[in-house]
Amino acid sequence: LSVALSGAVLSRCPACARNFANLYCNNICSPDQSLFTNVTRVVNYTVTRGIAKLAVVEYQCFYQQDFAD
Repeated sequence: LSVALSGAVLSRCPACARNFANLYCNNICSPDQSLFTNVTRVVNYTVTRGIAKLAVVEYQCFYQQDFAD
């Protein structure tokens, strides 16, 4: 959903929309997240049946220059 919303905002520039989606997907889905992501803030939340879990609400990403380019 987040990517779809950003796509609507970035629709004037298809290359920008693709680049944003690629960055988003790498941040969220990469199997190598631990190599470039540092979680800086989490919060507790409760799901069904009173099970407590943690949610990441802030993180830092570190990219190599060639990826950023």
